[in-house]
Amino acid sequence: MPVTLSYPGVYIEEVSSGVRTITGVATSITAFIGRTLRGPVNDPVRVQSFGEFERRFGGLWRDSTLSYALQQFFQNGGTDALIVRVHNGALPPLSPWR
Repeated sequence: MPVTLSYPGVYIEEVSSGVRTITGVATSITAFIGRTLRGPVNDPVRVQSFGEFERRFGGLWRDSTLSYALQQFFQNGGTDALIVRVHNGALPPLSPWR
């Protein structure tokens, strides 16, 4: 709303620009896709420690490069990871539309 000018001088009027602030998001989450001993197939699962990975996916496995890469990720300061287990011949999850 404009200010009613009553005498000469400098007047300041604040006008909303309509610009919204940018919301920060995490950029340090790494995704790992590969074979594991167990766990959900084709669904991303967030883990925040190697111990959690061991409980949900079975830990280190010599046939899985994912398990060794994830271990080194956490040893070098990583904190958040998304794990997607893929498995040759595994049945996909049942779709609710079948």
